[in-house]
Amino acid sequence: MRLAVATPTVWDSYLTSSPSGHFLQSWAWGDFQEKLGNKIWRLVVEDNNDIVAELLVIKLSLGFGQSILYSPRGQLIDKSQPLSIAQTAASILLAEIQRIAKEEKTIFFRIDPPAKITDIAIERFYTSQKFIHNRKNIQPRHSSILDLSPSPEQLLNRMKSKTRYNIHLAERHEITINKSDHPEDFQTFLKLTRETSTRQGFSPHSDHYYQLQYSILHPIGMQDLWVARRNNEILAAILVNYFGKSATYVHGSSDNRYRELMAPHLLQFTAIKDARERGFSNYDFWGIDPSPTHPWAGFTRFKRGFAGEEIEYLGTLELPTNPFIYKLYRLFSK
Repeated sequence: MRLAVATPTVWDSYLTSSPSGHFLQSWAWGDFQEKLGNKIWRLVVEDNNDIVAELLVIKLSLGFGQSILYSPRGQLIDKSQPLSIAQTAASILLAEIQRIAKEEKTIFFRIDPPAKITDIAIERFYTSQKFIHNRKNIQPRHSSILDLSPSPEQLLNRMKSKTRYNIHLAERHEITINKSDHPEDFQTFLKLTRETSTRQGFSPHSDHYYQLQYSILHPIGMQDLWVARRNNEILAAILVNYFGKSATYVHGSSDNRYRELMAPHLLQFTAIKDARERGFSNYDFWGIDPSPTHPWAGFTRFKRGFAGEEIEYLGTLELPTNPFIYKLYRLFSK
């Protein structure tokens, strides 16, 4: 078993064959991170010329001259592999991460694996490797994932009654939904995102971040802009990512002046039906939070209305690679 290299097609093929392969580990996401100015490594482990593990690792700055290594939704140990192979591959990956950390002078390695909190075996593996839990998360700790195997009618019937009502209300208002690749529509999405973030109290990414992401993912079919219109005016817009078995609602915005028209509900339901027709197995609503006092409480209620399965991930795990500075980091980041 050894470290190897992979082409973009082979890399993504391995990921999509895994039940937990995630777009945040895709080849294109690595390209996106490089375009943002972040250094990346695509680590591949082969056994008899067969890939048995992959890990996208990104170097991120913490400021003050300090940096970390980060693998978003990466998995050091792949449960789809036989245990002995998975453990050996994980050891090879960890040894390479330690080498990179020393070379790059980073203070820790962070990972938030696509494992549920109930997966005790996975948690024990990370604990045995001296990983430490951090309550602060980059990726959402909780999500709502909708199984797309039922028919559209069944999906609609399983939703909360208020969500169904709002979908039909938007239809009665003759709101039209479509995908768009017009630059002016993307500019409207950016404008509405800034307005939505101010209204809901969260910090959006920069316009450059969204535009760069779209310019890389959309041409290869990994991201679409969906818009809801009435009288040629955009009322709401969302970005949906497509990778492997999942369609993922990653960013959304709406015009508060037309909130009574319920455009976001019809917008989501149309994107859900489209994902199902295209053969995706699930629609991931991305971040939610179960606490009624959390800043995400409003859009958590919105997402819950579609009746997906709520899951909790294992969370953020960190492996100190410079223990002294890591202790200072934890002390001052509380």
